[in-house]
Amino acid sequence: MRIFLESGHALSPVAPAALKRWAGQVVRAVRGASFARHCELSVVLTGDAQVRKMNKAYRKKDKTTDVLAFPLREGRVLKSGLPGSGALGDVMISVPQTLRQAKAAGKKPREEMALLLTHGILHLLGYDHVTPAQEKRMFALQDKILRKLV
Repeated sequence: MRIFLESGHALSPVAPAALKRWAGQVVRAVRGASFARHCELSVVLTGDAQVRKMNKAYRKKDKTTDVLAFPLREGRVLKSGLPGSGALGDVMISVPQTLRQAKAAGKKPREEMALLLTHGILHLLGYDHVTPAQEKRMFALQDKILRKLV
C-alpha cells in the first residue's frame, strides 16, 4: 500500500507515520490485506481556507468542514481483489477544524483525527451516509474500525 501524505499545516496532532499506519489499517480492515497491498491514496492535512475552497468548488457549500474525500471510483463500493485496486483517491482534513471538534467533544485531538481519516477513507472505498440505511452501515463500520485503531 502506498500512502502519500501532504501536510500543509504545522499543528497536526498526529505524526505522519501514525497517519500512514492508520490509513493502512483502515483499508485492510475493510478490504483485506491483498487489496491493501495494491492500492494507494493520498491524505492532505491543511487549514480551513483550503478546505472551504474545495468544499465550495466540489460540494457547492461555502463553509469549512472537517474532512473531504475525493474518490476516483465515485459511487462504487470497492470489493476485495485486484480488479478494484489501484489509486483510491484523496482525503483532505482541516487540522484547525479537527482541533476545534476534539475540544468541543472532550476528545483527544488524535482521536478526532483518527475518526476523520477513517471516515474519509470509507468514502474513498465507496461508502456513504445519504440515506438512513447507508448511514447505519457506514457508521457501524467506522465505529468498529475506530475501536481497534486508537
